[in-house]
Amino acid sequence: MIKKKIILLGDSITQGLGSRKVNFTQTLQDKLENCFVVENMALTGTTILYAKKILNSIISRNPDYVIILYGNVDAQIRPNRQGVVFPHIPERFRKNGMLMPRPFYSHTFLKMMGQKIDNILRKLFSELIYKIDGSEQWVDKELFKETYDYVVQKLLDSGSQVVACSTVFIDDIMFPGSLNQYMIFNREIADISEKYQCAFIDLYNSLAKVVQKSGWEAYYNYDHFHPNTGGV
Repeated sequence: MIKKKIILLGDSITQGLGSRKVNFTQTLQDKLENCFVVENMALTGTTILYAKKILNSIISRNPDYVIILYGNVDAQIRPNRQGVVFPHIPERFRKNGMLMPRPFYSHTFLKMMGQKIDNILRKLFSELIYKIDGSEQWVDKELFKETYDYVVQKLLDSGSQVVACSTVFIDDIMFPGSLNQYMIFNREIADISEKYQCAFIDLYNSLAKVVQKSGWEAYYNYDHFHPNTGGV
């Protein structure tokens, strides 16, 4: 039997974090059993611009379905790297994602304490940059909309079916200003899905409901951004 192919596109939420790479690939594969093969082409820290960059590689694999989960990194409001403060903070905190809250902590006490101090420093440096230099967004709404539309159109033209996913739900206290941007970007994703009559999965509202009911810890890691095994 020839199996149909599904390709997953997205950022760290789709690729997974840490050595275990917790993601929904295996969950999806298990639910689909032997009828499909799932290939995860997601890459941590990427935006919809990366999907456009590797579009030819995606199409060359002849997927029957492509599931897109972009917008989480694109829309997020971050400390401004172009100001006067960022170049002067310690080098380790200038790497991508190192000013964001930690998703995990070690079970070893001394290592965990070091990680908690690290997380406090991340927060302090972020707040300092916000206060002096403001914020930035890696992909603005118009570029996101234009690129997302292009990627969907090209995939459909190649014969693949597209499943578009909203962003996840995140903690606006930990990521100030991002939640409103997620809602704006999700409207664009939904509109593009409707335009091309693609399936649309509203992860944002589904996760918001379960968090409201059961709390963050049941479905998310400590950063309240990356879903844990309960959330995937």
